[in-house]
Amino acid sequence: MKPFLIIYFSGVGNTKAVAEQIKSYANKIPTEIYSVENLPNDFSVDNYSAIIIGTPTYHSKPAKPLMKFLATVNPSRKIPAFIFTTCGLYSENCLRILAKECLKHKIIPIHSASYRCSATDGMLLTPFMDCWFHNEKDLQLKTKKDFSTFISKLKSHSKSDIPKFKWYTPLNYPNKMLGKATTFPIYLHKDRCVNCGKCERNCPQGAITEINSYPVINKAMCMNCYRCIHHCPKLALSLFKNKAVEKVWKN
Repeated sequence: MKPFLIIYFSGVGNTKAVAEQIKSYANKIPTEIYSVENLPNDFSVDNYSAIIIGTPTYHSKPAKPLMKFLATVNPSRKIPAFIFTTCGLYSENCLRILAKECLKHKIIPIHSASYRCSATDGMLLTPFMDCWFHNEKDLQLKTKKDFSTFISKLKSHSKSDIPKFKWYTPLNYPNKMLGKATTFPIYLHKDRCVNCGKCERNCPQGAITEINSYPVINKAMCMNCYRCIHHCPKLALSLFKNKAVEKVWKN
């Protein structure tokens, strides 16, 4: 039997943490796990019997790097999949969009799940609200149950299961469009910056360049994952021009 594949994109770390959690349930099933940002040179989805795909929800959609990866996938056969997303509040139709893209590339979603995790944007904007810093209750139990359900569906040769369109999604359109139109710029607090280059090296969009020894962010390229803010060792980046960040994401 070919091994399982877990593949994900993670902005700050929520999706990575869930992916690693799911891998821990595989037990005796050979399972390989990769970020789409760090694939081996000989990578091919044809080497796997089933795939688990994870993405954050950004503006109600899957992350761009994951969708870019899927666009390159062309397996020689249909491969069953479990797809999941992490979100701060709710995922809207993110999973439905991801499932449809998977089908275009012979990846057949037979199970899907959404996990509410700490809101990495909310904690930067309103750090006084404790709710942003916590995952949903019994997250580990839920991921374990979903993995078990996926295995059961594999054994019963279940057909594709595309998440239904969520009726409440249009109610969020004004908020979604406002979020896209008014993305928050990321500010540098030079008194904290130690010029380590970590933000530039780890930006998934290549939106950060170094000018005069300081990072400069290209707003047009930035997808607002806020990895640079949360992973800065000196908390030198924030969403407020005159206020440094107070709290950041912790696994």
